[in-house]
Amino acid sequence: MPSVIKRINEYNKALPEDLKKIKYNALHESPFRFYRGTCHLFAEDFKDLYGYNSKLKTWTCGDAHFENFGSYKGANRLVYFDINDFDEAILSNPQPEITRFLTSLIIAAQQMRVEDAIVHNALEEIMQKYTAALSAGKALMMESELARGVLKKYFHRLQSRNRESFITKHTEQVKGKWILKQNDGHFIPIDKKKKEEIFTGLRPLLKQNKHFAGLDLLDTAFRLAGTGSLGLLRYAVLCFDKHKNKHYLIDIKQTRRSCYERVLKIEQPKFATEADRIIYAEYTMQYNAIAFLTSVNIAGKCFVVKEMQPLVDKLSLENFGTDFAALKESALDMAPLIAYSQLRSSGHKGSSTADDLMRFADKGKWEKELIDLSAKLADNNNKYYKAFREANIA
Repeated sequence: MPSVIKRINEYNKALPEDLKKIKYNALHESPFRFYRGTCHLFAEDFKDLYGYNSKLKTWTCGDAHFENFGSYKGANRLVYFDINDFDEAILSNPQPEITRFLTSLIIAAQQMRVEDAIVHNALEEIMQKYTAALSAGKALMMESELARGVLKKYFHRLQSRNRESFITKHTEQVKGKWILKQNDGHFIPIDKKKKEEIFTGLRPLLKQNKHFAGLDLLDTAFRLAGTGSLGLLRYAVLCFDKHKNKHYLIDIKQTRRSCYERVLKIEQPKFATEADRIIYAEYTMQYNAIAFLTSVNIAGKCFVVKEMQPLVDKLSLENFGTDFAALKESALDMAPLIAYSQLRSSGHKGSSTADDLMRFADKGKWEKELIDLSAKLADNNNKYYKAFREANIA
């Protein structure tokens, strides 16, 4: 197999050099940040160590590490906690999804310097929660009232957030006009030509999509967010709804093919664009998808469009410090969400039925295999991270 440096450079070769530098600098931060930003390495290594050979097929988000779970407000304006990143979503086998999750916990535990035996026992409990939810065959949701530990504090913290303060945090008034705050670590200024290019791409939505009716486009800037998607074009747009007399922020993220597509032999359903694939997976796998979810073409490139919200947030490794017991407790709540997403999307566009998933869960012998595999993949990640750091690429 080619060196990890070659694999990373090959995967990111289409990124603009200035944006690729930002991404590579982020990958230097820690083994966990490196893991978040190199899902393609996981996809390739999973194929070599385990294979995508199961006849069972399910929709997967493709990147179910524990920082890709979080809160958002659905189209019905109620708050949910669920998987909330679908850039790598694809029709696959169920095994890589839960393995991606378990591997992220091992890497996090290693950064916390937790004993291997403690981590292994935690993985067994987490796997049992996943299989139990899958075996039950009913796609549920997480209620904030039942949250525990860090998740309970997380939900409590969300209650203090509101749209007005969120808008105020990210905007300012200059010469009587509301604009985005530039160079605050979130937004980078763009020139007038690029702004007009973005507005031109968005204007058809104002007439064609009911969620955008009545919006005036006020300002836009390049947005820095995420890790795996760093380097792709991403913008925030400030809008004003003249009917509701409210400001909104819209996120526009460039799309590309799922990194799993290169290694999977499973025939994929046909989508007009990569944005349509992502939106379909998000709409199908989540209990209730976020508002303003749609796609748009800007200067020949396809983007996913969704609302930026004060209640959109993700759990971070920083929330746990060195408290692995708290991380484990949250992971035990997250694991069933993976099962629910697979059950919810069962029977859709080529995926297996809920009955098939229930039978798979009841077999059980594959559980130990995936726990052991997760340890090997975590070791690979640490080796890759060390090689990347030593190569001093930025």
